[in-house]
Amino acid sequence: MAKVTDEKIEEVVNILWLNIYEEDFRGKQRGRFAITREQLKSALGTKKLHASTVERLIDAARDLGLVIVDLDSIFACIEVRVLVKLRRPPAILFEKFFPNTVDDDDEGEE
Repeated sequence: MAKVTDEKIEEVVNILWLNIYEEDFRGKQRGRFAITREQLKSALGTKKLHASTVERLIDAARDLGLVIVDLDSIFACIEVRVLVKLRRPPAILFEKFFPNTVDDDDEGEE
């Protein structure tokens, strides 16, 4: 079985981002969607979906502004701009659940 090429990954990511993301379906004019593992294998033209292939696909999509999340049986697709706009808890709420959680003993982490 042939390896999924970078060109094929780019082609699939472009279709997911520029075509499917912009299509009207299931009551939405455009936006987030999910595809099954079988659909992704079909799009990539492969019978087996290797972790390295999924990783390359996720990286290529993110470079274009699309986040693909591997949820085992499906792959959720949503644009980075939507995720960046998610609400963030105010500091007081965060500290309520994570009081004084800074640990200066973790070496190598910033």
